[in-house]
Amino acid sequence: MTTTDTNDWDFEGELAHQLAIAPVPPVPKELDTVVHERLNRALHIHHCITFLTLVIPAVIATMLNPIGHLVIHTISGRPRRSTGTNEDS
Repeated sequence: MTTTDTNDWDFEGELAHQLAIAPVPPVPKELDTVVHERLNRALHIHHCITFLTLVIPAVIATMLNPIGHLVIHTISGRPRRSTGTNEDS
């Protein structure tokens, strides 16, 4: 039930015509530098957030077991786990 209206406005054609006749300014010479500075700043912020939220907690979680062994061995004077069989006996 689609009918073609002869009074349809050609949006795409009008947009293409406007873009064809619009003057394009030259690319600024400092554009490359500005883009690099913004990208580097964004990457630096992303890396800092990742380091603070993922890396440091992972290191702390990994080091809890050895630090626990050290504290318990220091306080009690004996290791938490058996050191194996004695070869002297």
